[in-house]
Amino acid sequence: MPIVGGDKIGPRPVDMHLKALECLGASIETKETCYSARAPQRLHGARITFRYPSVGATENTILAAVCAKGKTLIENAAVEPEVVDLIKLLQKMGAIIELGTHRRIAIEGVEHLHGAHHSVLPDRNEAVSFACLAIATDGDIFVKGAVQDHLITFLNTIRRIGAEYEVRRDGIRFWRPGRLYGTHIETDTHPGFMTDWQQPLAVVLTQSKGNSVIHETVYE
Repeated sequence: MPIVGGDKIGPRPVDMHLKALECLGASIETKETCYSARAPQRLHGARITFRYPSVGATENTILAAVCAKGKTLIENAAVEPEVVDLIKLLQKMGAIIELGTHRRIAIEGVEHLHGAHHSVLPDRNEAVSFACLAIATDGDIFVKGAVQDHLITFLNTIRRIGAEYEVRRDGIRFWRPGRLYGTHIETDTHPGFMTDWQQPLAVVLTQSKGNSVIHETVYE
């Protein structure tokens, strides 16, 4: 796999991904331009504790552990809707995965997986982007497929600043009934305010009365 770097918002380290795979029995060599990963024998279960609940590291560890020999326990795991959706798909394919309390995911390795039919959940970030577009421009938009359960923190936030929404059977309507007001936002892991949501909301807050503060805690 090519060496990954970062982007304008800061570095994107993959050390948690690599360490988790090594705990499961993989052998990883870091070369000049790529990572070389091997599993001379079948991967085995392990107890893995993340220093931070990374979505990507959690998903990669789950994918590696479902067919590993024995049991794997992931502590301080990410529990975003996308992680849960991956678990639901893997369960349909024959995996044994338990989503416990306190960010714990327990996996019992199986010999093999099989095919399954699964509908991927709607993109939360797209729903928020369209919602912010409507609110910032004094528009009115219906986002088909938007799911209330995945947007609770965002919905509370826009209502506090003066915007409104209406949850319908097949999506959510967003609009701006009057003046918008400034607020303080602090990003966090799910179920907090996603770091991906602060950029479009910043545009909305340029149209609000008063001062607003956005405190980014996830990336540099």
